[in-house]
Amino acid sequence: MKSPVLDTVTNTVPGAGETFTWPLGVDRSLAVPVGAQLRGQLEYGIACGDIPRGARLPSVRELSQEVGVAHMTVAGVYKELLGLGLIVTSRGRGTFVADAPQPPPGPDPARLTRLLSDTLAQAGGEGYSLRQIGEAMNALIARGARPPQIGVSVLLVGLFADATRSYAADVQAALPAGDRVQAVTLDDLRSGRSHLEAQNADVVLALAHRLSETRALLPGREIIPVGFIPSQRTRAALAALDPMIRLAIVATFEEFLPTFLGGVKRFAPHISAIQATHLHATDLQGVLDSCDVTIYATGSETVRALMPHKPSLEYRHIVDPRDVEGLVLPAVDAQRVPQHKIKKELS
Repeated sequence: MKSPVLDTVTNTVPGAGETFTWPLGVDRSLAVPVGAQLRGQLEYGIACGDIPRGARLPSVRELSQEVGVAHMTVAGVYKELLGLGLIVTSRGRGTFVADAPQPPPGPDPARLTRLLSDTLAQAGGEGYSLRQIGEAMNALIARGARPPQIGVSVLLVGLFADATRSYAADVQAALPAGDRVQAVTLDDLRSGRSHLEAQNADVVLALAHRLSETRALLPGREIIPVGFIPSQRTRAALAALDPMIRLAIVATFEEFLPTFLGGVKRFAPHISAIQATHLHATDLQGVLDSCDVTIYATGSETVRALMPHKPSLEYRHIVDPRDVEGLVLPAVDAQRVPQHKIKKELS
């Protein structure tokens, strides 16, 4: 297989004053239209954080010249990404990767002042002195007294059931005991099977590149997009492959094939004999028969049945820990409601 033609495009992150580079590979030996290749690489790069949020993208003309594809092809790719909510345009400024939603603001100090003032007034009205109130307050603070809290319900919307459950487990591990993360797929929402769970969830998460689909199925809900990165287990397994094997890689969606191929080569640069195809390609069985080991994308588990006596490995991702820390945890904390407030509102 011929190596992809890689063109390096450099841009500046607005306000950061720093540059970043990412390769866009157009491999004309693959049976994948170049427009689909470009869209898949940009979509995956944004979802995985390789192309930072808020980054300025090349103009249609610049990208067309850099990669060597038609102007209309690049314009069509940008139009699709705009429809997915992955990029935004600003008249006179250019095209940018969509920013992450701002985390909810922290507690309002003015509200805390009002709450404490009300407490002081009520305690004073019942005859307690300021000294007694102060001593009682200091004792409570010293003991770390906090009212019991209700756990937060989080819904994570994904594409494939098994992978989505794995992503939900990643998020669950970062949350305090009592919070609950439930995994549902886009198909679950389309069928109505998870309508109640979606309505009752305090926080809804969606994979960044599936945000527009999730919003269409859950109109009116605030949805937080999260990115993903290759898991440590995937990276380690690729690095441990025998350099002499003949390797097949199978993408679930043809537009992600060049990106998938690039990711495998990144973590297994010592493998030289690689054939790449996708799940619905006519040459799928032939590629599998001619190789020793297969790396398949999530969603392509059926290839295992096509090569029952050969080893295979899923190229699995995890939710980006940066998004868990910077987006998910603040959103969950903002939904946390003390138990005594719940009881008061229900009484």
